[in-house]
Amino acid sequence: MTEHKMRVIDGVRYRDEDVPRVRARAGAQAGPLTTAHADPPAPGPQEPDSPVFDPSEHVVLQVIAHLAEADEDETARVLDAEEQGEKRKSLVERREEFLAEARQRAAGGPGGGG
Repeated sequence: MTEHKMRVIDGVRYRDEDVPRVRARAGAQAGPLTTAHADPPAPGPQEPDSPVFDPSEHVVLQVIAHLAEADEDETARVLDAEEQGEKRKSLVERREEFLAEARQRAAGGPGGGG
C-alpha cells in the first residue's frame, strides 16, 4: 500500500496533493468541499400540522439549508432556539448574515451567498 506524506492544516491531516485545494478553500468565498456540502438535501414542504423545525435535532449543514429557504420570522425563531439550546458558533455568530439573506429573499433579490 502506498504511503502518503500527510500535512496538518488547522488540526486536520491532508495528503500533499490535497494541500493546494485546502489552502484555496481558506478564503471566505470558498466553494463546497464535497457533493454533500454542495447539494444538501432540501427540506420538504412543511404542512400546517408538521412539527416545528428544531435546530437541536439537526446538524449545522441541515440548519443552514433550512435557513436558506426560511422567511425572516422563521430565521429569527430558529436562531433564537439555537441561542437557547446548543449555541453553535457557526450559526449564532452569523445571525445578522442569515437575517439579511432572509430579508433579501423577501424583497425579491438574488439568493444569499457565502
